[in-house]
Amino acid sequence: MNTHKIKNKLKRGLPAAALPLLLLPSGGCFTGIEGTKRIDISREDRKLMVKTPEDTFLNQIGKTYLKNWKPGKVFIVSDNRLPLLFDQPPAGKFPEDTSGMTGRHLRYAGLDSRRRPDGSLEGVILFSDGTKVYRLPVGKEPERMTDEVTGHDLPMLIDADAVARADRLMTEKELWIKTSLWYDLSGNRISGRKFVPLTVARVEPGTMVFPLRVVLRDTDGNLSVQYMNMGDGTHESRSFAKLFSLTDPRRNYPAISEEHWKMIQEGRIETGMTKEECRLSLGNPTNVDSGHDHNSAIDIWQYDNGLFLRFEDGLLVTLLK
Repeated sequence: MNTHKIKNKLKRGLPAAALPLLLLPSGGCFTGIEGTKRIDISREDRKLMVKTPEDTFLNQIGKTYLKNWKPGKVFIVSDNRLPLLFDQPPAGKFPEDTSGMTGRHLRYAGLDSRRRPDGSLEGVILFSDGTKVYRLPVGKEPERMTDEVTGHDLPMLIDADAVARADRLMTEKELWIKTSLWYDLSGNRISGRKFVPLTVARVEPGTMVFPLRVVLRDTDGNLSVQYMNMGDGTHESRSFAKLFSLTDPRRNYPAISEEHWKMIQEGRIETGMTKEECRLSLGNPTNVDSGHDHNSAIDIWQYDNGLFLRFEDGLLVTLLK
C-alpha cells in the first residue's frame, strides 16, 4: 500500500501518534512512539515451536534409502521435463515429443556411475519403462549415494511406495483443515473455510513440488483437494502440520465467542477482535511493531497484501488496506 494513501487515511481517522508507526520502513525499528521496540519471540511463541503430533505425523510413512531399494520399485513421473535430467538417453537422443511423460511409471533397475569432467565419479540410478533404460545422475559419489539418497530426493519423480503408505495412514481419517485455500478436483483454486472437519477420501500422487494430493470429503459429501509435501512441519510450505490439525482446534479457544469463531473460519475480522483472533483468521503478519503512547499499548501488524491492523491494549481498533 502506498505510504501517501496511508498518511491521508491516518489524518482522517487515526491519532497522530500512530503515523510514525505505520510509516516505519520494513527493516527499521524506530517508530517515534515512546518505548517502541522490535518484537522478539515470546515465551509462549517458543512453546509453539515445540514439535507437535501434527509435525511428526507423516514420519510414519518414512523415507526409504537407496541401499534398501529392490529392483522394480516404482516411481511416478511428475513433469514432462524429466528427460532433460537423464544422462545418455537411449539411441543417443530423447524422443522429440516428451509431453506424455507425466504420470508414467519408471522402475528402479540398478546402479551405475559416470565420469565427471574433473575425472571423479558420480553415481547414476538406472530406471526402466519396460523397453528402455534411463540413467539419472544424482550428484553424489557412488560410495555415498546409497546411504544418502531417498525416494523423496529425486526431482520430478514421486515414490509410489510413499504415496501408498500415506494413503493407508490417512484414508478415512477425520482432520480439521487450517487453511482457507482449497482446490477442486481439477486443481483450480477455490475458497474454503478454516477449522472445519473433513475426512480423507484418498491420497494420490501429486505434483513435482507437492508430491501428495489429498482428496477430502466434507460432511455433505463434497470433495476438495489439498496438495501436500511429504516432509515435516518445520521447513515445508504445505506440510501436514501447516494444513491439518488432528483434533478440533475450537477446543483450544473456549474464550472466543461463536460469532467470532465463525468469522475466523471464514477468514474475516472486525474491530474489537483480539490479536489471537486476528492471527487465527488471517495468519501471522509479515511485519510487527509494538510500542505505547501515553494511554495505551499499541501494536501494528502488516500483511503482504497491504493490510495494516492497529491494536490498542490487545484489541483491534483500525484496519487499513
